[in-house]
Parts: sequence; structure tokens; C-alpha cells
Amino acid sequence: LDELVAYSPATSQAVSLNVSARVIWELCDGTRTVDDICNELSEPAGVPPEALCRDVQVAVDQMCELGLLTANEP
Repeated sequence: LDELVAYSPATSQAVSLNVSARVIWELCDGTRTVDDICNELSEPAGVPPEALCRDVQVAVDQMCELGLLTANEP
């Protein structure tokens, strides 16, 4: 049971996050950038950070659209 079900008050929907999305969501704590998350995930994944950035950015964007995250503007 590695999935997480999160409720989005913005959309009044429950969203199921798979393991990868859950890890990204948990790392989105307001202090990390997408690049920071890619760097943190690269070693355990065994790939360079650049290989993860597109997927991490897509996941973050989708979570923002679903109301699970609020984007911090620089």
C-alpha cells in the first residue's frame, strides 16, 4: 500500500498518487525547487538529475492543477 489518497478541496476530488508521485509530493515542502527534487531523487533512481526533471516538472504541474500543491513564485 504505497499509494496515497489525497483530497483536494479546490476540486472536491480525492486523488490517488502512485509511489513516484507520492515521493515527489512529499518533497514539495515549500523549500525545494524542482531542480532540488531532481537532485535528491537522482541517486536512489540511479540516473542523472537531468533525466528526471521533465517528469518531476510534469508531476508538480499536474498536482498544482489538481489543487494538491500551490506553486511558489520566485
